[in-house]
Amino acid sequence: MKKNWVLNPKVYGAQTVAADLKIHPAIAAILLRRGLQSPAEIFNFLHPSLDALESPFAFQDMQKAVDRIRLAVERGEKILVYGDYDVDGITGSSILYPVLKSLGADVRAHIPHRMNEGYGLNRESLQRLLAEDFKLVITVDNGITGADPIDYLNENGVDAIIVDHHKPKDRVPRAHAIVCAAVGDKKGDANLAACGLALKLGWALLGSFERVREYLDLVTLGTIADQAPVTGDNRILLKHGLPYLAQSPRVGLRALMEVSRIARKAVSYRDVAFSLGPRINASGRMGSPERAFRLLTTADAAEARELAQSLDDGNRDRQRVEAAVFEEAAERVERDFLSVEEKILVLESPDWHEGVLGIIAARLVERYQKPAIVIALKEGLGKGSGRSVPAFSLFDTVLQCETLLDSFGGHAQACGLSIKKENIGLFRQKLNDAARLTDLVGMVPLHIESELPLNELDLQFLKDLEMLAPFGPGNRKPLFLSRSLRLKGEAKKRGKDTLQCWMTDERGKTTCEVVGFRSYERWTTARGAGVYDIVYKPELKEFQGLASIQLELQDWT
Repeated sequence: MKKNWVLNPKVYGAQTVAADLKIHPAIAAILLRRGLQSPAEIFNFLHPSLDALESPFAFQDMQKAVDRIRLAVERGEKILVYGDYDVDGITGSSILYPVLKSLGADVRAHIPHRMNEGYGLNRESLQRLLAEDFKLVITVDNGITGADPIDYLNENGVDAIIVDHHKPKDRVPRAHAIVCAAVGDKKGDANLAACGLALKLGWALLGSFERVREYLDLVTLGTIADQAPVTGDNRILLKHGLPYLAQSPRVGLRALMEVSRIARKAVSYRDVAFSLGPRINASGRMGSPERAFRLLTTADAAEARELAQSLDDGNRDRQRVEAAVFEEAAERVERDFLSVEEKILVLESPDWHEGVLGIIAARLVERYQKPAIVIALKEGLGKGSGRSVPAFSLFDTVLQCETLLDSFGGHAQACGLSIKKENIGLFRQKLNDAARLTDLVGMVPLHIESELPLNELDLQFLKDLEMLAPFGPGNRKPLFLSRSLRLKGEAKKRGKDTLQCWMTDERGKTTCEVVGFRSYERWTTARGAGVYDIVYKPELKEFQGLASIQLELQDWT
């Protein structure tokens, strides 16, 4: 077995639970490993209810936020919703804006331009916006690291309410109210993305969850796109939100699904993560995020179709730019032997587009199994985005080099920063020195739930497995291991680098289609001797009414 394959041990009682629930023993073992013991715990996990959502007032300042907003509506004060340019910020703003409108608020939303205004509260933008006489600013997916801009608002007689799921940096902003699990003694669910916090604020303002149920599609979109953990309230929201998204009455989402070629019969986590989310994100990366906000809030079907097509075109532009930048970055890693010599990859160029840096960093992590920071240079200043491997806090490591940075923020697995060009070399050196003092392992372990013979992968098994959905961070789709499989026919290349083949067990009685994304090139150089042990995610596929099993290949030996 490969060194990075970790096969989970068998658990006691799986057969009994399987018999009681009438499910496959491997599925019962997964439930037990996740700490679910009693029948009630298992039932609530498999059938999460909206009634089990935590009260919005679990957050310490929620009542203060509600009172201040109601006072602003009563006084006729102008309210500014200041969102972020990613999907989480845009969907959160698209929830909060109509909720405030329904209360009769005089409200406007502003989504900053990534290149012109940057992340978070921009003082120059605030100065321009305050000329419109706003008395209350509500941030969505930003603000918790903006202590200085919040001070600026206070100095100008403007109250601020922060709705953010990030952590404060050096000091907590002096806002009127902060809806954030990282601040205060009453924490609330720390896994909620900003769109989930916006939904909770809307719920608190309107008095019942039923009055914000119509935003389940938006909170689902933002939660998945932001890769928030699929646990606690998020699991409940996604379990109910994905079916709601498929039938969304929102003309903008219907138009976006149409240009994305997503059948509205059923929308999956993957559809959101790889089709809907990237198109909305592209508006913030490559153009104006205001288009995405308008798409999600318009009631005009013709405008929605036009905006959806614009976002689709922008996503195609993003894909072309991304491909070119990644090719150049990977070539540099190979040429300079960085994947061997460096613990953390730090790459910079004046030719790279700032809007794709996070995507490029994530792809470098995927290929080289090392944290990566990618920096775009402009007029002597670099703006960078970093991504990490599991169990390694890139944020904490970068924090040790903060004196070399102009600005910095993020969390364990991702960060953003700005740095002067002349500091990049020393930053790279100090960052790698800090990483060498930690136990940073190059190969990310594959945690395998259980070993299964291929003949146990029937349709009933797949239906049992789907009971654990929705899958995502914090609730990963389980990996399984099957041994001694033989290739049936020739492996084929599909698209740019997708492997497609058929594999059969030793007796040749059970055969499954195997698909490996970004795997064909690696397959041609490490195809093995004809008998394979494979690690995979089983998928249930339907085509023209016929169901079949497909194995999504993760690794092999």
